[in-house]
Parts: sequence; C-alpha cells; structure tokens
Amino acid sequence: MKNVKWIFKVSILCSLFSFAAKAEEITIVTENFPSETDKIEENKVGGIAGEIITKALEAKNITYKMNWLPWKRSQQETQDNTDKKTFIIPLTRNKEREANYTWVAKLYDADTSFISYEGSKKINSFAEAKGKKIGVLSGSSYEGTIVDPKNGLNKAEIEAVPNDATNARKLEAGKIAGWYTGVIGGIAVINAEKMSIAKFGIGKKIDREENYLATAKSTPADLVAKVKSAIDAFKKTAQYKEIIKKYSGK
Repeated sequence: MKNVKWIFKVSILCSLFSFAAKAEEITIVTENFPSETDKIEENKVGGIAGEIITKALEAKNITYKMNWLPWKRSQQETQDNTDKKTFIIPLTRNKEREANYTWVAKLYDADTSFISYEGSKKINSFAEAKGKKIGVLSGSSYEGTIVDPKNGLNKAEIEAVPNDATNARKLEAGKIAGWYTGVIGGIAVINAEKMSIAKFGIGKKIDREENYLATAKSTPADLVAKVKSAIDAFKKTAQYKEIIKKYSGK
C-alpha cells in the first residue's frame, strides 16, 4: 500500500511539473497597443498581432505566458532573455534592429502616415512636415524613422511621448500639427479616447512597415523553429486572412 501511495504522489508531482513547464513554454512581452496588442485579460491578448500569434500558437498547442511592460522595457527584456524563451510582438523590422534580434516570422504589414486635425492641412510627406511640431510614440520605430537625418526633420520639433493617447489629445488641442504613427493603431487610439474620427485627417502613406514576432539571438534554435512553423502554418488559413481584413480593411 505504501508503494502505491508513493507511486501516486510521484505521478502527481510529475504531472504538476510537466504542466508548469508546458504553461510557460514561451513568454511573450508587449505593451497594450490599441488594435495591435489589446490587453483583454492578464494572459489574453487581442488586436491584430495578438489574435494572429495566440491563434497560431493555440492551433499547435504551444502554451505561452504574457508579460505586459512599457515598450522600451519590453525590448530590453527580450534582449536580456533571462529565461531563453522570451519573444516580443509586434516588433517592426528595420536596419537599426536587424542585427539585434532573431526575426521569427512576419505577422502583418502596417502603413504609417501623418495624422492631422480639422482646420489643418493634411501632411502627406516628410517635406510637408518640415517646420511643424510632430508628435510620436517614444521608443517606437516611428520615432526612429522621423529622427533619421535623411528625412530632414528638426529633432527639436519632434515631441516623443510615452503613449499615443497623449498625441491624439495634443493634436486636438493644437499643441502639435501632426502625429506620425501606424494607421491601424492611430484610429484605434482615437476611437478608444471617444474622439470623433471625422475630425482627424489621415495623410498619404509614408511607409509600410513589416511587423514581426522576434526574439533574442540566445533563444534556442529548435524553439524558434517550432514557433515559426506554427505562425507560417496559420498564415495559410482563411482565419488569418479574416484577421488582416478585420483590422486593416484589406
């Protein structure tokens, strides 16, 4: 009888350890970006990036743990990669970041534009933005783009803030002339702030960014391959196409 009890206890412990390991197969870090990574619950994420990654992982029974952090810290946590299984969404792929990450899989493309407010002329290019106060999200790829000297903007006229709701409100108040951001996220912020979208003007497409699931170079190659395979398989489904259309209208 003692042997049976001992075997039973060992079996329970093994099951618990197995579950714990599976429950944290990967860690996903991000910030709450409207319509991109919406925080629904502590371990549940919506938005275009959130829906793609979670549905892809769930289809292949890859479990994950969400870690919600400010965007700059999310990037640092990914680089530190202390658990060797930290991934970040949605990270825009650009030349400044290229060598610093393993680019696991592209999730979607996103257009960027200048958003203006009623009474102001739309800003359709970097040339038209010269001499104007421009708001942008601090630490984002958008900030990296507009401070690039090749685009000819004066850094003193670029106001980087920690959240895009501030950019929307500053635009409404006339404190900035334009807000440089992704169209998907910008519209979501305006709606979330219960502001009239009809009062905002979206300029012509400035750029198209590729948004990825990425991780540090120190993440094991077999884990990267497993996650990549799950996303690649999901991108071939009708459900993936429905998500893209839902958030981008394309």
